[in-house]
Amino acid sequence: MGEEAQKALEACRSLMPSGGPGRRGNFDDSALNAFRTCMKDNGVEDVRGLQNLDQADPKVAKALEKCRPLLPTQPSPGESGTTSST
Repeated sequence: MGEEAQKALEACRSLMPSGGPGRRGNFDDSALNAFRTCMKDNGVEDVRGLQNLDQADPKVAKALEKCRPLLPTQPSPGESGTTSST
């Protein structure tokens, strides 16, 4: 992955429900399930993550506005007990 792509990934990582590829272990599945349930309750089925949603769809955008606060966020390095080596 190029340096520019890596910077973009890091900048947007908090928007990914699992904090990024391969990092699910640091997050509470119940928080992600709450987000999925909220999206479903607001008319968006089969939510697997933000990268799979058509955010240009008005129905999806409206549901995201309501449900985004439920998305798990990436813990800071001190919270998870893990550090990144870049």
